[in-house]
Amino acid sequence: MENHNVNPQNQEGKIIYNNFQKPNYYTTTGKKVGDFILGFFGIIILNSILWVVLYPLLSSRNWGFVNLFIYLIILILLMVLFFKIDRRFIAIGIISVALIPILVFGSCLFLLGGF
Repeated sequence: MENHNVNPQNQEGKIIYNNFQKPNYYTTTGKKVGDFILGFFGIIILNSILWVVLYPLLSSRNWGFVNLFIYLIILILLMVLFFKIDRRFIAIGIISVALIPILVFGSCLFLLGGF
């Protein structure tokens, strides 16, 4: 009788993994859309909370660049984290929050003849 195991065993009885791939979290479109919405609106809520917490601490010293720097560091760390744990649509939602104002500003400049 033939052995039709996908992962055969070696002499020590350990399984040999031939084509090891990480399991894909995104099995349905609903998970992709849910993660995108979580990244898009989650970062807006997180920025609002940070604004409420950091503004009273740093506004008296006129540290606008420090606020911006903290926000950028948090955004970059979150994007890297979500790409690392293979939840890339959350990271794509975070990126889209950052790009939408730039695209709107550029289209306004284009329509008003700024280019």
